[in-house]
Amino acid sequence: MTSSQRSEHKVVLPDEVWSETLIQATLEQKTASKISEYVLRHYVNLATEEKPPILLTAGSGRQRSVYLNQQIWIELITCKVRERRPISAILEQQLRAYLGLPVST
Repeated sequence: MTSSQRSEHKVVLPDEVWSETLIQATLEQKTASKISEYVLRHYVNLATEEKPPILLTAGSGRQRSVYLNQQIWIELITCKVRERRPISAILEQQLRAYLGLPVST
């Protein structure tokens, strides 16, 4: 498998965030996975001092499937270890910012 291929990954997201992501995906004529990958790619490409403060430290909600580029997933694992929080929490915080939803702590 090359790094440009996408594979399925399970994340935990609240219904509110997932449903708003699906609506936004429809409006943008993309998939929820594409939006998820976009916000995660933006996050991993930020320099440490540019990253937003950690507001969510645990994922909550139901398990969802997202299809992500393998390289992004590898970089997210590094973020997960460094920041000591689940990838689901990173994704939820980034989606909330992208969608203009409040970030609950």
